Amino acid sequence: MEDLLQKIEYVLGDCGFFLDGVFQDLERSGFFLDEFEELDHIAYRTENVEKYEEVKNKLIGFSKTYDEKMFNDRLIFVCRLETPIEYGRFSIEGIELLAPKENNKHKNGLEHAEFVVKVTLPEFRKKHGDIDFDSDAYGREENPELEVKFECCAVKFHEQSLLRVRGI
Repeated sequence: MEDLLQKIEYVLGDCGFFLDGVFQDLERSGFFLDEFEELDHIAYRTENVEKYEEVKNKLIGFSKTYDEKMFNDRLIFVCRLETPIEYGRFSIEGIELLAPKENNKHKNGLEHAEFVVKVTLPEFRKKHGDIDFDSDAYGREENPELEVKFECCAVKFHEQSLLRVRGI
């Protein structure tokens, strides 16, 4: 299992370091771990299509199942790992890979983590009324979300895991 994590980190970068930052930002902002049912996936964004294809092909080798589809004018690959990434009390089963949008300004790297909350999104939003959520996808029909952007990453909150929504 440790060997697989090393292989994943060779492709994505230091997942532990990234997740340390995510959890520090959450804690500083007043979120508590017991609010989350699961941390279903982490996401990696690419700066060009060639890098997207390279990372996707490597992730397929670590995947139990996967799916790729167009969303917001770009390809998004989602996979369920053969062996989840263990971090604290969380077992991260998925990785989302984002192809660049046109006029992309993002660099290659881990970008965000997504949590399934234990309550409805409206209840979660109300509980954290002091947080400036990005709610662009809050009204989305399929798997609405709230997002918080931090300096080095973003965190998204859902009522269902992306893996369940995508059926993988």
